[in-house]
Amino acid sequence: KDQERERVSSKYHSHKRTNNSMEREAASSFLVPTSLLRLLDPSIKTIFLTGCGGGFDFVHSMLIYPELKRLGKKIIIGSYSFGQAERIKEATTTWEKDLPATNESSSRKIIAKLVTASSVAPKNYCPEVMMCSFLDTEYKESAPHSLYAYNARDFSVPLLTELYTLIFQQHSVDAVVCFDGGSDSLMKGDENGLGDPIEDCVTLTTLAGIPNLKYKMLFVVGLGSDRFMGVSDAATLRAVAELTELGAFLGSISIEPNQIGSQFYQRCVNKIYSGQTFRSVLTGMIISSIEGKYGRDLVPSGTGGRVARGGAYVWPLMAVMWTFEVEKMMERSWISKWIKEARTVREADHLFEQGRKGLRDNNLIREEEEIPTFGEMCFIKSS
Repeated sequence: KDQERERVSSKYHSHKRTNNSMEREAASSFLVPTSLLRLLDPSIKTIFLTGCGGGFDFVHSMLIYPELKRLGKKIIIGSYSFGQAERIKEATTTWEKDLPATNESSSRKIIAKLVTASSVAPKNYCPEVMMCSFLDTEYKESAPHSLYAYNARDFSVPLLTELYTLIFQQHSVDAVVCFDGGSDSLMKGDENGLGDPIEDCVTLTTLAGIPNLKYKMLFVVGLGSDRFMGVSDAATLRAVAELTELGAFLGSISIEPNQIGSQFYQRCVNKIYSGQTFRSVLTGMIISSIEGKYGRDLVPSGTGGRVARGGAYVWPLMAVMWTFEVEKMMERSWISKWIKEARTVREADHLFEQGRKGLRDNNLIREEEEIPTFGEMCFIKSS
């Protein structure tokens, strides 16, 4: 890590765009997380921002979008969301694949579309179109903006590899940053509760296998929100520790309420909500945490009535971006090894269930993990 810091700092200092002494000092600081040092690297010209596992994951990438723009990076966005690309009109189809019929399903076509603010999407869920509109307003000089829309539930590793290889070649992508809202992307496979890890693992396994990318990084935000999907906080924190020991942890970045990226993110969410009826509970918890809210006795902002009082637990760790190196993450992941060769989503699901059954049959599934309570630790100390 020290050698990487010296290399990036040296490049950054000599780069023609660097004329600010504070930025030069920041590039040399021992306090700058490794993930940010990699983004500072002037050899990185084009960055692909994407969601890790569907939903609003790609929206969370707006937390770093202004910084990437400030650094002069070219940014390509992929949604990997739960919206149906085929229902978005006035958008160009950039990739399509015919899937043959199987014993379990009929033949079908999966597609990716290039969406702009002029595209027309269903009013219940259209974050891609509204994000383009937002970016056009915020960065008028580079309008019109576009992004790739494709459904996370359509892809296996081979299919996503085919799509991403095409996108990366077309845009000469140097590095990828994918965002996960929640922490189920950190699960190895032997935890008692896993959340909804398959879409996450398809993304990360795909990226780990694509060559000629200088950096592949995962940013996790909203840590602790997946406790409502069966992922314990203790399992999440243990995963962070194990990944740190493996050298995969690239540092963490706190999200301050008045940060430019934080405010930009919240404006983007508000813009998206102005054009659709769906509300993201996880996004509401992240924003509430950024605002300094804490505990169960609150209703996270912007959840549209989907959460009752006492139904969510907000804590400060949700307002932190935890960053990791994708390839080392996948070396640890059993889920990745189970689903890597699956040709279809159905086959990936089947192989995942087989892998979990093998662990259960050999008593390798962990017991439910809990963080020690204050009372427990005090009792141990007093005894």
